[in-house]
Amino acid sequence: MNHVPDAAVEAIDTFGKSRLFGNPEQVNEQLRDDLSIKIRQTRGSSTQMDNASIDASEDNCNKHAKSAQSSTAYIIYCRYETVHTHAPPTLRDRGSFVTTIVDAIDSRLRSWGIDPPTAYTYSNTVDGVHWYDGRLNPR
Repeated sequence: MNHVPDAAVEAIDTFGKSRLFGNPEQVNEQLRDDLSIKIRQTRGSSTQMDNASIDASEDNCNKHAKSAQSSTAYIIYCRYETVHTHAPPTLRDRGSFVTTIVDAIDSRLRSWGIDPPTAYTYSNTVDGVHWYDGRLNPR
């Protein structure tokens, strides 16, 4: 996986493994100085990930997963956060270097049976940090 830090690869692998047991760990990794990734599994909701769900503690998410494991659908959200002078409509529009990182992470997610969205789209800017969100689809 070119250009993806080992810690991020390990976090995605841990997420994939722990998801198999119904208790996925969150991913919160720095990919470069200006780019980070957050992956969270939440109980079923068709709305985009908000501050509460993206910043929920791992313990809180795990409690929900254990208490309703068989009766509730879970949704996996991925957010890339980037600091840059502009915020194009999709993350891959930031350039080839970012695209290479995102493609490598998407490939790793697919290896765990999780399909990434076709695009991570701009959703918000908070304190100068641009958010790009996408819903991941487990197979």
